[in-house]
Amino acid sequence: MGHASAQEKDIVLGSCAWGSTATVFGPENVGTRFARVKITEYAPGTTHSLHQHPNEEEIIYVLDGKGVSKTATGELPMGPGTFVYIPAGTDHTTINLDPDKPLRTIIIKAPPGPAGL
Repeated sequence: MGHASAQEKDIVLGSCAWGSTATVFGPENVGTRFARVKITEYAPGTTHSLHQHPNEEEIIYVLDGKGVSKTATGELPMGPGTFVYIPAGTDHTTINLDPDKPLRTIIIKAPPGPAGL
């Protein structure tokens, strides 16, 4: 695969346990080797289970909403314009603090591991 582009309006989010998500660019759709970019919306008031990516760094950029990124070293507040870096092998979870509004994020993982979390 090669050169690719996407527009946010054309991205179709699929449901998951904590909201909805879609891979914008990744090995599974455009053949990237070194990164995966996703749009993820955490449903109002939800969280996902504590987990880690043993070989992937993760960067979360918040587009809209209010939440918290939680690791063993503490909690980081998240809001529009916030970047959060999670080193590979770090147990972490993301919590949407708003009971009425999704937490909308762009998630970048490098290098891309399995397409799950």
